[in-house]
Parts: sequence; C-alpha cells; structure tokens
Amino acid sequence: MEAVLSAVIPVFLVVGAAFVVRRAFNLDTRTLATLNIYLFIPALVFSSLSRSEVEWQLLGRFAAAAVLLMAINCGLLVLLARARRMPPDLSSAFAMTAFPNLGNFGLPVVAFAFGREQGLPLAVVVMVCGAFLQNSVGVYLAQRSRYTMGRAFLRVFRFPMIYATVVALVFQRQGWGFPMALSRAVDITADAAIPVQLIILGLSIAETRLSTDLDVFLAVGMRLIAGPILAFGVARVIGLEGIALGAFTVQMSAPVAVGMAVYGVQFDVRPRFLSSVVAWSFILSVASVSVVLALLLAM
Repeated sequence: MEAVLSAVIPVFLVVGAAFVVRRAFNLDTRTLATLNIYLFIPALVFSSLSRSEVEWQLLGRFAAAAVLLMAINCGLLVLLARARRMPPDLSSAFAMTAFPNLGNFGLPVVAFAFGREQGLPLAVVVMVCGAFLQNSVGVYLAQRSRYTMGRAFLRVFRFPMIYATVVALVFQRQGWGFPMALSRAVDITADAAIPVQLIILGLSIAETRLSTDLDVFLAVGMRLIAGPILAFGVARVIGLEGIALGAFTVQMSAPVAVGMAVYGVQFDVRPRFLSSVVAWSFILSVASVSVVLALLLAM
C-alpha cells in the first residue's frame, strides 16, 4: 500500500496545488499547454527514447496493443451509445472518452511506480502510440460529421512529438548522442515535462463546470473500470510481460485525456460533457488506479 500511495498521491498533490492556484488567479492555460506540446513533450520523448534500450519488437507490440485496445474501447462505447439512443454529437463525444490521459497522468504514475530509469521509457513509448491514435482517431471522432478521416490523419503530423520519436529511435539504433551542452539543454527541458503536465491538468479541472448526468458516469465507469480490465487482457494477448505489462496497463487505466475536452471546445462537440468526464474520471481515479497498481505490484 505504501508503494501504491507513493506513486499515486504525489500526482494528486501537484494537480491539487495547481487547482488552488487557478482558483485564486486568472492564468492562461493555453500558453502553458502550447509550450508543453511543442517544447517539453518532444524533449522528454527524445531524452527518454534515445538513451533507453527499447527493443523494436517491443515497440511493435505496444503499437499493436494500443490499436487493438482502442478499437475494442471505441466499439463498446459506440454500441452503448446506440443502446441509449444518443444523438450523433453525444455519441461522438461518448466514443472520444475511450482515450486515456497518457501524458499528464500516466507518465508520472508509471515513473513513480516502476522507476524513472526502467518504467518511464516504456511509458513514453505507450504515450507516443496512444497520442498518435488520439490525434488521428480522436480528431476524426470530434469532426467526423464535418471532415474526412484523411484530413484528421494529416493533423497528426503537425505535432513535433512524432518527429522527436523518429529522430530518437534513429539515435538509439545508431548509438549516437548530442554534444554535452546540447544534451544538457534537452535534459533540462525534458525534466519540466511531467510537472508542467500535472499543472495543466489541475488548471483544466479548475476551469471545468461539472455535470452529473448519467451518461457522464457511464463514460467514467467505462474508462476507469472496463479500461484497466481490457488493457490487461489485451496486453497479455499481445505478449507483454513484466514492467512492460505494468506500464501499459497503468497507462491505459488513466482517466480520460484532457485533449478530448479541448477537442470538445474546439469542434463544438458536447464540451461540457467531455470536460465533466475528464474531471470526474480524474477525481475518481485515485481509487481505481490505486487498485490497479496494488494488483500489478502483487503479481
């Protein structure tokens, strides 16, 4: 229990502090989020992947597991939306809740639970795979009534994380490295990624006006209860073991991605519903993720 709490509680303390500060001051969350996407996250991806011994076969398994899990989660949510006769815009928003918060939440929890040296590089790989799906399938779901899947797919290549991943894997494969001064600059920037992501999460929740509709809690239940079960099952089927199994399961057990609430506002797809699901899933994840971690650490 001490190991579980030491992995989960720090995340909630930092998010809570950001929540309190945002309630007291009028802060510009969008500027911080932009810095995170275009500076901190690419640096973290490069720093983690370029120096870690991530096998290409393992990378392929992570990608396959992420795609399979996304397909199952989205499929179940679409079926549930049809069973409840949701209107098209709510059905799209409901399906968007399949995507977990791999960066703001998953990375620090995995780092605390499985170690920065062993667990974090694996969590970064999962984040890259999941982010590709979130920024393609997630965007498509948000605007499927307006744009084609091809246009949504092309939006993925607007984010530097994709290029940082490719360059990092080339450096890792070839055994290359930056000069000392440049390497230290990347490391300093990368070290800011996790605390900044937690701050962004706290600021986002502070700006949310919560809804208590049944559909909100159905989506939360699917993410926090069905999500971990499906993630563990898919990971075992794909052949993940040890820390790789734990990192994937914890990442995919995270609350709903903050980016889905951003897409809700950007594309006018039930923004209050998505913001509420993001907030409630984070609040309740202190219990669900603690249970997941306890079970994984006991194995």
